[in-house]
Amino acid sequence: MEMIKEETLQAELVAIRRHLHQYPEVGMDLPATKEFVWEKLIEYGYEPRECGSMGISCTVGQGPRVFLLRGDMDALPLTEDNDLPFRSENGAVHACGHDMHTTMLLGAAKLLKEREAELTGVVKLLFQPGEEILQGAKDCLAGGILEDPKVDAGAMLHVFPFEDLPLKKIIVAPSGTFMASADWFEIKIEGVGSHGSMPEVAIDPINVATKIYEALQTLSAREISSAERFVLTIGEFVGGTPGSSNTIPNSAYMKGTLRTVKEEVRQQIKKRMVEISAAIGQAFGAKVTVDFTNGCRSNVVDPAVTEAVKTGLGTIFPDNLLQQSPLVAPIMNSEDFGEISHRIPTTTMFITAAETELMLHNPKIVFDESILAFGATVYVEAALAYLESV
Repeated sequence: MEMIKEETLQAELVAIRRHLHQYPEVGMDLPATKEFVWEKLIEYGYEPRECGSMGISCTVGQGPRVFLLRGDMDALPLTEDNDLPFRSENGAVHACGHDMHTTMLLGAAKLLKEREAELTGVVKLLFQPGEEILQGAKDCLAGGILEDPKVDAGAMLHVFPFEDLPLKKIIVAPSGTFMASADWFEIKIEGVGSHGSMPEVAIDPINVATKIYEALQTLSAREISSAERFVLTIGEFVGGTPGSSNTIPNSAYMKGTLRTVKEEVRQQIKKRMVEISAAIGQAFGAKVTVDFTNGCRSNVVDPAVTEAVKTGLGTIFPDNLLQQSPLVAPIMNSEDFGEISHRIPTTTMFITAAETELMLHNPKIVFDESILAFGATVYVEAALAYLESV
């Protein structure tokens, strides 16, 4: 079989990425993306399988060990704000670079199929939905991604912008808890509305909500040790109707996120959030409910898998591998790959993909397509490094 030339692969991956970027889909509803990836895998000689409600898996190679490579496919519900000729026009955008991940994993699939005869084990590929809403990994786990064949270890790769680092630098995360857990929550306050001139016959939900807001901020100051890192942020606070300044509303609500490093701290804070909110509501006669809508565990990096992958990548890419991570662990970003990292030993890799001061999730961010074939090869070599280290 004729070896794929890097420039040929790069041109193909650019075309794939531009298609995915121009037609992004959000959350767990990715029918067009799924169909596109599915057809590409068939074209490359695979027999793709459904995984959960919207994920895709396939395998290549044979042998006693199985290594998982994950690429996420979903976009963000933002309006793209740049001048790319292939920018999205549908109110969603790949501002986190998942179009890059999907494209690079497709490139890895093509390369692995070409090198299948030399594989000493099995590489399982997972094209995952719903990472941004912290549902996709759990859905794929429920769909059996770690079984048939049983997975021994795995890796995720993420593109990342660095203003002071050149393109195509590889960062392998340090061992231990690398990313925080994440929980999305909603606090609803049901009061009794009234005319603004008669607060005495009302139960003002805005008054109750502000007291809950203030009380929750004392968790870090008075209940959890200063040695523990966590972030509790209220990002949305809604009460009343615009233009109704002379009306006390019936209800109010807050939405936010909780990020922690330790699971026991996570559970303790969630318990106290419910208790504090309910007690304040009771004190003022309001009904308060706290719902944790989505969540994922922390991302744990395994030392043995990381060492094997890092050693292999250092052999193949000695000038690209950064020996010291510029990301100081634990970082408070979250990744639903953390759910997988608590089931099997995993490692996490980053590739510098934009020289910009803009951060992920910014609707103006533009990732550099020149890294696509490189990233596909990083996926491949990470898997080979693990399989050959055993």
